[in-house]
Amino acid sequence: MDLLRLNVWLDVAFPLIWEATALFLAVHFLLAIITGRARKSFIEGKWPEHDSVPPPLPKFLHAQHMFMMVVLAITGMYIRFPWFANGRPLMRGLHYFAMIVVSVNLVWRLWYAFFSKQRDWKEFRIQKRDAVTLGGVLKYYGYMSNNKPHVAKYNVAQKGSYMLFLVMMAAQAFTGFALLNQRFLFGTSPRELLVGWWLGALVGSSELAGWWARTVHYILNWGFIIMTTVHVYLSATVDIPCTLDFFGLKRLEIKPGAHGHEAPVEPIAVQAASTE
Repeated sequence: MDLLRLNVWLDVAFPLIWEATALFLAVHFLLAIITGRARKSFIEGKWPEHDSVPPPLPKFLHAQHMFMMVVLAITGMYIRFPWFANGRPLMRGLHYFAMIVVSVNLVWRLWYAFFSKQRDWKEFRIQKRDAVTLGGVLKYYGYMSNNKPHVAKYNVAQKGSYMLFLVMMAAQAFTGFALLNQRFLFGTSPRELLVGWWLGALVGSSELAGWWARTVHYILNWGFIIMTTVHVYLSATVDIPCTLDFFGLKRLEIKPGAHGHEAPVEPIAVQAASTE
């Protein structure tokens, strides 16, 4: 399949996938109402319990990242589908600015996770005791169980999605910088340095290498839009107190010994934790 045809298919498929995702989330919330879980949370105020409050710096980086990702999504879509005239220079400039901020945030967050005094990388690693709770977590979100296995600060589904976000962010940054064709790096361009010399040799030219990088960048953009849609939905329905705390609207109430679950951990999770 040539690049042009592939991009046409992508323009058709991804909006449909996003619409299907939005419909699925609407049905999911309807089930929350039917099963009584929405009443328990929104009316009775029985939200998940937490044993710690997120530190200020991660919350600041998270807020910056979220805002800039929205800017990137909007400006990126405009660059591909301009819906008003003569806006490309402005939108491209905003896109580049947001791209730099997100890249700095990514490096900053990685430094915080691995090298700061508050380093928290261990909170995101998936261990055996996390993996064995995956079935229980899926049952909870699928309304087949009221028990939400949670043996650490984040459950296994959260950890997996965060790791996927990290990989996608790195790939998005790489392909994004590979789109820059201005020769401002010692007489060469980021495209030549990142993809032109090797991918260009495989596909026929540096220009075609740039188009492949642009296609991957576009696919990842839709991936972020779909995943962020799910993330926003869960933030607005599953744990409002934590979401409000992240944006500084209401301080999160903590209970020592809690791990963010509403009901006792299922036996499999307890058994796995005790054998670690």
